[in-house]
Amino acid sequence: MKLTGQTSFYRLIKKALNDYDKNDIVLRNSSKLGHPNKEIEYVRPNNEEEKNFLEIMVNFMGLYGSSSQLPSYMLDKFSRSDNENWKLFFDFFNNYLLWIFFESVSMQNYPKSFKKDFSDRISTILFNILGIDDKEVARSYLPFAPLLLSLRRPKLQIQRVLEYNFNLKNKLFILENIPHQVVIEPKQRSRLGKLNNRLSKNFILGKKALDYQSKMAIYIKGINYDEAIKYFPKGQKYDKLKQSVIFLTNNEFAVDLYINIKYSPKMNLKLGDDSHSKLGYGSIIGKDKKGSYLMFFRLYS
Repeated sequence: MKLTGQTSFYRLIKKALNDYDKNDIVLRNSSKLGHPNKEIEYVRPNNEEEKNFLEIMVNFMGLYGSSSQLPSYMLDKFSRSDNENWKLFFDFFNNYLLWIFFESVSMQNYPKSFKKDFSDRISTILFNILGIDDKEVARSYLPFAPLLLSLRRPKLQIQRVLEYNFNLKNKLFILENIPHQVVIEPKQRSRLGKLNNRLSKNFILGKKALDYQSKMAIYIKGINYDEAIKYFPKGQKYDKLKQSVIFLTNNEFAVDLYINIKYSPKMNLKLGDDSHSKLGYGSIIGKDKKGSYLMFFRLYS
């Protein structure tokens, strides 16, 4: 039977067990750090040894690679190294863990052990692996579990998750490389008479530094006024969006929020009229009726 990496991990192992003994199937994990687009990297029969075995390279639940919890500098070293010794050492444990995973999902009545309120033990273990401690968050993001397993989440993938969860398809965008003033800790500031900095190497004047890597922005484009006010501070979706961004980015960035609002007569300020906007966010004074208005909020810093 022909085995291909285009199928799912579970189905591939089930098929492989028809032709190979379990001890002759070696499960390894890819050291690549890019976000994977499939579960199986490759399937490779090995006929060079005295005993034939099947090598399967996967892209999830690894001790190294895109789903690893190891420090970035170690993962980068593994991904660049041509030395197979360390990889084989870790794959000894990867093989063991992946077989436990396969046997767990193969257990009889396994689907029945889940509870709707996620109070079962298996759900608790799964949420711990994914880093989820809120059941409401789990309901929203379980469909994106492969993305959550990776600590290096592409901005485009995060954007798609937010589009889906907030029903803003083609209306929500992530803007990168936003200028950000970072306060320099007093002990890290340049001071004459102390060898804590060197000219032309790491010497910075002042108490703040301009950075383009630590800030991003959420841009919501072309929504109606009634929908937009839900994303204003104290609006019903503001905190949800904030917590979602913090969760998906591992709390690594300061985040601004820009909302492009389509003009609505409700935006014209009329004191005492509850059908129009109230004094504050989203209100217009005068007769300037543009096609849209841009609102800015600091979502997280």
